[in-house]
Amino acid sequence: MVKKDKESKRKSVGKKTKAGRGKPPKKEVEQKTVKERKASRKEVDIDEWINENIGDFVNLSGLSILGLSDAQYVELLHDILTQLYGSPTTRTDVETVVKRYNRHKETINELIANRIVQTFESLTPNLLDFIVASVKDSVLLVAPRIYEQVVREKRTDLIEVLRIKWFNAWVNRRYKIPPITCPRCGFNSLMPDLTCLVCGASVSESQLRKHVNFGEGLKRLASELPCSELRELLNYDLVLLNSMGIRKPTELKTPVDIEVYLTPEEKKIIREAYNSRCRTVGNEGSKRSEGVDGGSLRA
Repeated sequence: MVKKDKESKRKSVGKKTKAGRGKPPKKEVEQKTVKERKASRKEVDIDEWINENIGDFVNLSGLSILGLSDAQYVELLHDILTQLYGSPTTRTDVETVVKRYNRHKETINELIANRIVQTFESLTPNLLDFIVASVKDSVLLVAPRIYEQVVREKRTDLIEVLRIKWFNAWVNRRYKIPPITCPRCGFNSLMPDLTCLVCGASVSESQLRKHVNFGEGLKRLASELPCSELRELLNYDLVLLNSMGIRKPTELKTPVDIEVYLTPEEKKIIREAYNSRCRTVGNEGSKRSEGVDGGSLRA
């Protein structure tokens, strides 16, 4: 009797095991259903969507002003449109993509402008207009690459806009004091080695002196310095020059300072200013003279 009970229990256990194998747990069924649902959801072919909708996007966004072919627009905007489209598992219409573009229009347009400069060797008037209007701090990279083309088009209006943007971008990104203006192109872009970052000109010291009216600036400095500093300046053969004016060589040199070596005539300006302003006169002068004669300092 006991033996039969044991055998019946073993059979019943075997039946449960077979039943368990035949029917998977509820959680497993739910996971499988989700996977099947995802697999059945067809992803959008982004490349195909862009090729089919590029014309509508360009017209609705206003980028038709660039005057490019559909193929050029696709090459220029492909990855931008891919990001604006979003998830390929959802169907997005052109109007929605345009709205997303408009929310970030300034940033995207500057990116497009930089790409145009890098991609096209020759720029049409429409492209130049778009580039100049769209660039911000990136003008520091763009201006040297498009300057000659803007000049050839005789677009003085665009050059003036570029100059202002260059000045602001330099102060924002490079240094708080802009360089001296270049005598050739008028940008604040003349470096300490007397070469221009924008037009590439190499400026001579005589051109620089004439451009900044160096003699008058030196007279102004000599008239403003205290006698002790003016006397110290007599011991140096150079001064520092930047867009803020002429500075003493003993001051902290900035990245945009140009070293200008003084001619004998320019040193004479400093010496005469010292003698006229700082010499003691009368009885006190007979006891102690601080005048300068022939460039030698006597105390």
